[in-house]
Amino acid sequence: MQVEGLKMDKQFDQATNTSYVGQTERGTYLFKGAAKIEWAIGEVPNVSSYVMSIITDSVIRLFSDRHQTDPVALNCFFFNKTLAGNLIIEIEELKMSKKGYCIVRAVLKQTKDLSALEDMSGYDPSEWTDKVQAVFTMGNMDSEEGITHLYKSPTPSSDLVEGLEPFKYTFMSDFVDSKFETRSFQDGIPEYTQLMNFKDQRTTDFKSIPYWCDMILPPPHLLGEETFGGPVWCPTMQLEVQFKRKPTGQKIVAHFITKHIINNRFDIDGEIWNDNGDILATTR
Repeated sequence: MQVEGLKMDKQFDQATNTSYVGQTERGTYLFKGAAKIEWAIGEVPNVSSYVMSIITDSVIRLFSDRHQTDPVALNCFFFNKTLAGNLIIEIEELKMSKKGYCIVRAVLKQTKDLSALEDMSGYDPSEWTDKVQAVFTMGNMDSEEGITHLYKSPTPSSDLVEGLEPFKYTFMSDFVDSKFETRSFQDGIPEYTQLMNFKDQRTTDFKSIPYWCDMILPPPHLLGEETFGGPVWCPTMQLEVQFKRKPTGQKIVAHFITKHIINNRFDIDGEIWNDNGDILATTR
């Protein structure tokens, strides 16, 4: 397993890189890192996007010298708030294969005092609380074969993308540039398209895809506060990402829509493209 550090010159990598600690007695793999307060909403890191990328970093590192270097699918479940501070990622192999798809569970954990894990001798599982659990399917996209067929895939038109207007998020705007389909505010519909990129021109890769899938204004916000009787708070309970091809480019175009709001629970369907219109991922 290759565990040497990746490039640290970009802001996103400085905030998401993890390092290998060792293997536990039961055969799981431990990585350590930290959630940065600069990437937080208030005191809570932008949980379902930024935190997922930290977890993804550890999984990609674990598979860096295996055949299955590429994430194919990710299902993430949020148990408790991830706080700004030290954390570990514990990865358990669930289904392994030499050339086929592999499945692993990756759990983000923190202690009550947010202490750091220096080495394996200091690891006591009873001191660490599960904050996020994720299940990854890993494969090798270069070796995949078969047909490619798109049906009712809502690829955004060039006219729509060119018509997007600069939009400053109240959070993450120090790191991200965005353009937004502002007419969605006027129309009051829970659907929009946006274009985004990192301010420091970091390229899109597998690790950043989960971030882009939830670096969003939840579509129910566009219905207006009068619909809900006040400000809208939309915590993420579960998030799925289906990776469709190896990411390229610096900018992504994303489309999100909420079709159902039932008793204040809602779903979001989303697509992520590169700026050439190639589908990179779908999310729900």
